[in-house]
Amino acid sequence: MIEVKFELRSVLIAARATAHTEEPNAGETLVQSAAQILSLTKTPIVAGYIPFKTEIDPRPLMRALAAQGARLCLPRTPPKGQSSTGLTFNLCDPDNPDHLEKSTWGVMEPSAHLPQVRPDVVLVPLLGFDHAGNRLGQGQGHYDRTLEAMRATGQVLAVGAAFAAQEVASIPVEPHDQRLDWIITPTKAYPIPTLGGIE
Repeated sequence: MIEVKFELRSVLIAARATAHTEEPNAGETLVQSAAQILSLTKTPIVAGYIPFKTEIDPRPLMRALAAQGARLCLPRTPPKGQSSTGLTFNLCDPDNPDHLEKSTWGVMEPSAHLPQVRPDVVLVPLLGFDHAGNRLGQGQGHYDRTLEAMRATGQVLAVGAAFAAQEVASIPVEPHDQRLDWIITPTKAYPIPTLGGIE
């Protein structure tokens, strides 16, 4: 399974890089296809992310959600060697550089002094996905551990954000992998039948 995922990651890294180059306005287009997401919850706390390398940019969607009353937060990754603790989330303006700092992983994240919250909606970056809502990430397991813990204590809507080119027929699944509740791409958005999530 590890070898299969490794090979698939290599293919999907290339596919995402191509899409990132060919679709420079994908983040803005994401807002149009995600119109349904905007009305799923009332004044939710929404966790987004600062795009890393060639990840699709969710910030236009985050701004649209904020304009409708959502409060925004970003994830903080645990220090290296403490990854079993999962992500934490801090209220944050993703457009304010004074709210951001670079993690030990090289990802921009919220400053530790900002208020910590539990999001209702989590926009999840990924390398690949399938129509069943299975997701392939970078391999660190941060989002899988975090979503598992959150679903054990209440509802949360996990929304995978990606380029359409990142879809594959089937993602290899292990017991710890957490499925997504929605998939949004610049061309479509659709719900996934899952055990958790906000209806």
